[in-house]
Amino acid sequence: MPPLSSIGDYKFILPAPELRRYFSSYYFVEIATPGRTELDDLLYPEWASVRFMLEGTIPASLVPAPVAPVPRASITGPTSRACHVRCSFARMAGIGIMPAGWARFIGASAHRYANNAFNLEVDPTFAVFGAIWPEIQGLSDHRQIADVFDRHLLAALGPALQREDEIERVHAALVDPEITDVVRLAARLDLNSQYVERLCRRVFGFPPKRLLRRQRFLRSLAPRMLAPNLKWIKVLDSSYHDQAHFTRDFRDFMGMTPKAFLEMPRPISKAATRARLEALGEPLQALQPPGANEAGST
Repeated sequence: MPPLSSIGDYKFILPAPELRRYFSSYYFVEIATPGRTELDDLLYPEWASVRFMLEGTIPASLVPAPVAPVPRASITGPTSRACHVRCSFARMAGIGIMPAGWARFIGASAHRYANNAFNLEVDPTFAVFGAIWPEIQGLSDHRQIADVFDRHLLAALGPALQREDEIERVHAALVDPEITDVVRLAARLDLNSQYVERLCRRVFGFPPKRLLRRQRFLRSLAPRMLAPNLKWIKVLDSSYHDQAHFTRDFRDFMGMTPKAFLEMPRPISKAATRARLEALGEPLQALQPPGANEAGST
């Protein structure tokens, strides 16, 4: 492991090429604060994610619920609210799951698991990920852990689903800034709107209207995270009527006002966002289009 800075170390590794359609990245987080001072931070809405707590703890909750202990091996379904985390020392390994990966490796309705965390050791729905946990306990090398992830997930890959291309077409439309409402989404896909509604709930976790609102919000938030001196009005998505419209969305997704958010130190999310941008080209998992890393290297 590389030495820790005064706060932590964040590393992203791409899965094996055959898996990049299904998983956004493997990621590794080490946090150690001087004097074990607790950090409070907010993580942004995202697709599903598996987290293995190798050392320490990161109590968490989706806003506005109070922070609470999380299982050492857990999976969080797709989220439409920020995750409040609190930590002073932890070492964690994770797997970011794209919507196509949810359909291929889990298959259960994502809507049932959205905005919630589940214990990998007790829920058979996530058996493929639960089987990884015993093997990585005690490991300390990022690449070695990533190799275990690859081996288990490649073994579970199986034949492609018939609708994978369709899922990725929906995913690509959702992250397209030109698609701002459900009518345009259905027209782009040339699919029945009721079918799109069912597919979005089952694979993406939420109705298409909620997903489009989330993407619009994150597209507006990301530039300000990377350049905090920018004015909000300069970065707002064109489909926002005005800044008050954006502020309502901000309260909905983040549980606070934009002003309160900017006043938070956010040492964990700031460092992780910049590390992700440098490694993968997108600061947030939910902004990553399908297939973005399929030709990349680790």
